[in-house]
Amino acid sequence: MTLISQAKIAPVYLIICALFAAGMASPGRAENDSEPRPRIELAYNIYLGGFLAGTVDLTVEADGKHYRINSAFRSHGVLDFLIGFKRQNDVLGEIADRTVKPTKYAASGVWGGEARSVLINYTAASGLRFTARPSAFEDKREPVPSHLLPGTKDPFSALYQAILRYHDGNECDGSSKVFDGRRRYDILFEAIAGGPVAGPLYSGTAQICRLRQIPIAGFSQRTWLPRLMRPEWTDIWMAKVRDDLPVLPARLEADAGLGAMVAHLVAIGGRKHPPGAGPSENDLADAVSKANALH
Repeated sequence: MTLISQAKIAPVYLIICALFAAGMASPGRAENDSEPRPRIELAYNIYLGGFLAGTVDLTVEADGKHYRINSAFRSHGVLDFLIGFKRQNDVLGEIADRTVKPTKYAASGVWGGEARSVLINYTAASGLRFTARPSAFEDKREPVPSHLLPGTKDPFSALYQAILRYHDGNECDGSSKVFDGRRRYDILFEAIAGGPVAGPLYSGTAQICRLRQIPIAGFSQRTWLPRLMRPEWTDIWMAKVRDDLPVLPARLEADAGLGAMVAHLVAIGGRKHPPGAGPSENDLADAVSKANALH
């Protein structure tokens, strides 16, 4: 369970951060570069087998030309005791003609007691330069060939581009080329039948977007890891959570091997209560039961 939980939770975390950031960045605009960009804080809880397994806290600053995402993830409960997973991300990018162009992607954290970090800088002249610690050799994974890097985006920016397509009326479709500093993969987007969703902040109808990750290169050479390192699919329930906000993911669910891993938005404007406490958490078990019954 330790290996499966540890491996599955990280991709879901990245999807949560990128989708929320993309949704918030689409409508906001600053009049000029000297004005502060619209800012919002979001809190998200992740559950595995019905128990709190992790939290994501985001600060998003975005307008029609630039975006910045600061995010923090940490494990909770038994998962925290077993692996102590913590991660922070800082993503910078530009928007031109509805096309996302990342300028920086940085990730740092601790995974099972091991410090890990990635830094990618994007330039018009050289494409991208990156450093990853531990290295591919130290991490016992195949290095990504350089010819597979041109045209790639970090996972946050790739998902942001997908949400821009969604807001432009193209629904959930298409694909993106991704390089996260260690792995090269494609993300495929597919619209599937919508339906009702129930959660702490929103209950109602939603459109469902399914994401699949297609491995290309850079995955572990250890035979027992590749299948564990990614969910087979991740479904996102896109809904109008609040009238003054764009469409946001109200719920995410991923195939976690031992059962569904479910993520819920629990606060807008910053986390109001410690994880596992507060009115939203008291009602969450009922909300999860209702959502499972509806699906």
